[in-house]
Amino acid sequence: MGAGYVGLTAAACLAHLGHSVTCVEANPDRLDVLRGGGIPIHEPGLGELVSEQVANGRLRWAADVASGLGDAQIVLLCVGTPPASSGQPDLNQLAEAARQVGRAATQSLVVVVKSTVPPGSCEAIELICAEEAGLGVTIRVASSPEFLRESRAVEDFLSPDRVVVGASDPEVIDLVASLYPPASPVVRCDRRGAELVKYAANTFLAIKISFANEVAQLCDALGTNALDVLDGVGADNRIGRQFLNPGPGYGGSCLPKDVSGFIALGRSAGTRTSLALAAQEQNLHSRKRIAARLGEALGTLTGKRIGLLGLAFKEGTDDVRDSPSVQIAEDLVASGATVSAYDPLAPRTSTPSGVRRLMSSFEVIDGADAVVIGVDSEEYRSLDPVKVAEVMSGDVVFDASGACDLVSWGRAGLTVYSVGRGTPSTFYPVVWPPLCWTVGMLDESVY
Repeated sequence: MGAGYVGLTAAACLAHLGHSVTCVEANPDRLDVLRGGGIPIHEPGLGELVSEQVANGRLRWAADVASGLGDAQIVLLCVGTPPASSGQPDLNQLAEAARQVGRAATQSLVVVVKSTVPPGSCEAIELICAEEAGLGVTIRVASSPEFLRESRAVEDFLSPDRVVVGASDPEVIDLVASLYPPASPVVRCDRRGAELVKYAANTFLAIKISFANEVAQLCDALGTNALDVLDGVGADNRIGRQFLNPGPGYGGSCLPKDVSGFIALGRSAGTRTSLALAAQEQNLHSRKRIAARLGEALGTLTGKRIGLLGLAFKEGTDDVRDSPSVQIAEDLVASGATVSAYDPLAPRTSTPSGVRRLMSSFEVIDGADAVVIGVDSEEYRSLDPVKVAEVMSGDVVFDASGACDLVSWGRAGLTVYSVGRGTPSTFYPVVWPPLCWTVGMLDESVY
């Protein structure tokens, strides 16, 4: 149930693995796209996989559960759980999906919750299904959260790091685990444990990203390179290099939502979530810092023409949900700048208010007082800095994502600001405290 990033990827991949799959999508516009041979999202390799499985008859579409359930043994719930202002997920769509399954079921089956939900949700869903189910129909509910990265979803489903399955019955765990690719590492646990795994995993990744940006801020102040520092940190096998990359912060549909959910879960359970709160605060600061530093570089943002490359939250996706680049654009507009933006995939309807959307990188760069590279992508990495310098009105480039080679762009006459690679200055006053230590003039007020 659900043909979004999770549901559509799961449907196509399960069909590819030999299962017979019906994908239920209630949104008529999305369903029309699917029935017309397209897919409503951008995800590399997914369109081809969907077409292949529809052609061989293992994947079909339905508008509702009543027509799509048939003799299904397993139902996967992949509907949205958007966060409320409190950070708690809205489970109304999930509850309604459970009611529909209960009403439509004519035989006993297993419901698998793949949506991200707080611990205890599967137990509630099982009660909802039981209330709706007919005489003699038993519906057991398991948790098997998804761990799919946008732009790598097909690969992640077919070659998972691990499959997490939580249920009260070992037979149900075995049945759900059998859906996935053979030899997938399976973590078996109870339902609450499985539900918490997703929140905890994404919160830890957010903490790593936020820590990398905190290190980057120190490196900017000290005049050293955060990439070198983080290479040294990540070389420790206990830590690892992944997700230790400085930039404009994390975004997308998962990490911000799951960090908020983790914090809300702690609040409801009466426990501290200090690290998650700190990561959330640092992430917001990392985003806000970009426009502030650009304003310092230009003297003012008022009246300046700024070109922004990238609106999606990362390369290879059209998803702009909670995108750092969108936040940067909004901050620049609020500060009085005139902003134009380019993104090859993000829908034009997602363009922030007050931002002019253009059709190419060089249209955005042409005549700009400054350029911000908000997303690290091959297209932006391959830009010729000499040509960039020729068409810009100014010479300031803020590489928020680490796409530029600072040396070659500097040789082209551009002044390049970045995250964690110092600033175009040779004077870093913070060098003086060590000098004070050596001559016995330590002033504790400095600290």
